[in-house]
Amino acid sequence: MTAAFLHLAYGVLIQGYALTATPWLEQLRDRYLLPQFLMPMVVNMISSSLIAGLTVWIAMHRWLARHNTAAVDEPRKLYGTFIALLLLFTLAASAGSAILQNKMMDYVLSHRMSVSAWLGASGIHHMLALSLLLKALNIVVDILGAWVVVRIAAWTVQPSGPAVRPVYVQRHAAWIAGLTVLAWQLNVSIALGGYLQLQTLSAGWLQYVLGYLVLPAVVLALSALVCLKILPRQIGTAGSGRAVAHGTITFWVAQALGIGLGVLAIRSMTWSQLGRAVESNMAAAVTLLIYGALLALGCAIGRWALYRNRVDE
Repeated sequence: MTAAFLHLAYGVLIQGYALTATPWLEQLRDRYLLPQFLMPMVVNMISSSLIAGLTVWIAMHRWLARHNTAAVDEPRKLYGTFIALLLLFTLAASAGSAILQNKMMDYVLSHRMSVSAWLGASGIHHMLALSLLLKALNIVVDILGAWVVVRIAAWTVQPSGPAVRPVYVQRHAAWIAGLTVLAWQLNVSIALGGYLQLQTLSAGWLQYVLGYLVLPAVVLALSALVCLKILPRQIGTAGSGRAVAHGTITFWVAQALGIGLGVLAIRSMTWSQLGRAVESNMAAAVTLLIYGALLALGCAIGRWALYRNRVDE
């Protein structure tokens, strides 16, 4: 939790400083207050904080389990070292990401012809592809960095207390799976939203809030609740890695089935019917209900694939 809040606070400070320090503040202020700029920025910070917090929790829990303990001899030392290292890593990662982004943008702008021949798209699509690549790199760096920070901080303390493994039960597995689904949903929303902004220019605040905030919140609640209901009460030696895999299977099974159903629906409709469906609130509500059902199905498939040998008591 501390890692997530630190990461989020640091992101807010960086974005605030970057906005207020620019000489074009007055010109950019109105643009940054538009939903197509503000919502992806907010969701990106939430996603990065979620990934960092989840990685830290899993890494620390595994360290405690490996040493067969639930406590350390100097928790304040561990906490202080962890915070200092996390802040240092976040600063270094942000600086490195900014430098890499500038270098890549300079390359794309300086070699437009070769990039266009390679990607076969316009300049706007080049920027979109660049942002997706940087986002993927940032996710990998955040995960590896948070893991390394925990391991270094753990070197400063020793296991303490009775020899007992830290608690890991059904609810932990369910929430980790749900948060994994949420992380995938947020990042896919950012990527898909960037493309849809090029196709749909009439979306307002309501559409952006529903797509970037309300839908992920519903996805988290639904995924965690369904996983909590269907997971076996006794999960045995299954660890957090299996819960992350469960969340990943849940999300991508739902995406695959949803794309398949969408293709079938589009092929069975005329252009006039498709246009009315796009503008219909009822169609949007039905689509959300179907998506929720697909997530529940994906969760059940993940449970069968990963916990089939666990029996409820």
